[in-house]
Formats: sequence, C-alpha cells, structure tokens
Amino acid sequence: MAPSPLDGTHLRAARDEDSDSLIALVAAAYAEQPGCVMDLPGVDEDLTAPATVAAARGGRWWVLERDGRIVGSIGTGPLSADGVLELKRCYLDVGLRGRGLATRLITRVETHARGLGATAVELWSDSRFTGAHHRYTTLGYHDTGRTRELHDPSDTTEHHFRKELEPDDEVEPVHLDGPYGQEEVVARPLPDGNTLRGRADNATYSLEVDHAWRPRRVTVWSNGTSVNLTSDGHGRWWIDGTPVEALTGCTDAALALSPAAVQFPIRRLGLQTGETVEVRLAMLPHPLGPALDTPARFGRTGVRSYRQHLDGVEIDIEVDEHGLPIIVGDAWRRRELPEA
Repeated sequence: MAPSPLDGTHLRAARDEDSDSLIALVAAAYAEQPGCVMDLPGVDEDLTAPATVAAARGGRWWVLERDGRIVGSIGTGPLSADGVLELKRCYLDVGLRGRGLATRLITRVETHARGLGATAVELWSDSRFTGAHHRYTTLGYHDTGRTRELHDPSDTTEHHFRKELEPDDEVEPVHLDGPYGQEEVVARPLPDGNTLRGRADNATYSLEVDHAWRPRRVTVWSNGTSVNLTSDGHGRWWIDGTPVEALTGCTDAALALSPAAVQFPIRRLGLQTGETVEVRLAMLPHPLGPALDTPARFGRTGVRSYRQHLDGVEIDIEVDEHGLPIIVGDAWRRRELPEA
C-alpha cells in the first residue's frame, strides 16, 4: 500500500514556543519570492506568539510537525457576524509540496468552519504567491478582484479569495423554553473540539471549546453589535482582543441568557456520582457583557443529573446523552416539537 502524504506527520495546535520554527518556515517561503522579506516587528508580529495571538483573536492556529520539526502551518481568524471565517498563515515546507498536504491543511480550516456554522471561507494572499493561488482555485476558491496594500518592507499587494460553503444542516437543533422565550441550540463537533450555536432573547451566540472541553471562545451578536470573549483554555482571557486580568484563572465560560453551555464544564470535569468540584465561570450576565468572574460548584447526583451551586442558589440539571440540558432548575425545559 502506498504511504499516505500524512504518514509521519502530526497536526496539532500551535504553541508560543513554536515561534522560532514558524518564523523559519515563513521566512523560507518569503525567500522564494523576489523582494519578499520578513517584517518583525510589523505585519509578521503574530509569529512571535502564535498561540496567544490565536486565542486573543478567537481563531485557531495549527502546525504540521514531522520528526519533531514544524513543516507546515495554517490558522483562522474569528467567525464574523455574517458567517465568514478567514483562513490565515497557510505555509508548507518546500520539500513536502505536491503530496496533498496543503489540501489537507486547507480542508482542516473548511471542516472547522462548517462546524462553526460558517457560510464561507476567505483569505488574502500575496500577489507573488501564484502557486498558492493555483491551489486555492483548484479547491474552489475564486479571486474576488479585491486587493489591498500592506505598506510593508516587501511592498505587498494581496489578492482576496473566497469559497462558499454548503449549508450546515446535518444536525437537528434542540429547542428550549425559558425566561427569555424560546431558544434554539445546535451542538456540533469540530476537528479538535466542540461548538454550540444558538439564538435566544434577540441574540445569537456561538461557543467553542477545545478537545479537552476547555473554553476557547464565546461570541454574542445582538442589535448590530457583538462581544468576543476568548480564552487560551488555561486561565487567560480577552474581550475583543484586549486582555481581561479580572478573569484570570477562570476555568469555564457561561451565558446567563442560555443554559446550553452547562454541558462544557460537565463534560470537562467528568464527575463521578456524588463528586463535587469548584469552578470559576467567566460569566456574561448580559448578552454584550461585561464578563464577570463567577464562582460556582458542580456536583453529579445521578447518571445524567447534576446540581449547580451559583450565587447561593442550587440548580438541578438534567442532561441528555450528549450533555445538552433537558431541565435546568425551574427556568428552562426542553421543548419537544410535534412530528412533521
């Protein structure tokens, strides 16, 4: 059997300590093009702390590793209000090109985008990277005709590419009745995490966790404005890219307008029946913040039942096999829709 183009490679989340290797990878790609040089500090500043940058902006960044060496990179920006995800920092070692690895990297972003409910993926690419442009068009991206000047030492002009995605309709939504009216929630797996999307109280929200159910992002859109609360999953938090020291150490995210996010700490903690654990929630008490450090306690009371202690109140929770709430205290109940 012929070896897979991914044999011996490993795709993982970028870490800040990958900085030197990423700079070397990107610098080598730049060196292939006349007049293209690294700009540090400047437009390439994100390479100096890739994990922190990705967490702060609410996107993702992955590196492709082979034999302990970083040979590829790809990332995303945050999901926009109109459902577009930007593909960023797609690079591959010259010795590994032509083997399908670039397609695998781009496919990772598209799969992630679909899980988030994105309707399109877009990207900006240097006009000199014609080989990359050919790859993008082969994969269904089209040059929109838009360009932008970066005014950097390389005198870069970038071209805009975009690909429409098929609608995400594979998962049936869950419906809840609560104090803010009817709520619709969709839970989807991501390539290395999970996401929730919902609508309640004239607001739309999107929550994301990593493979270990640690918080990555909470985005809420309401009345034409938005708030983007992000985390590195290890206790650092940002709102719209600005560090929030008051939330340092918070372990989970929560929305007062919806109980759906309760599945994330429940899944992360993996509680045994009778076990109780203290957590700290980065809570958005209103759709657009500000977020508050809110102590809470979770205990497991049965196979699919839990008790949450929050602000001096005990809330009994019943969940389904996926961890999504069926009953949350006296306020929320799963609504069963009539069969068509």
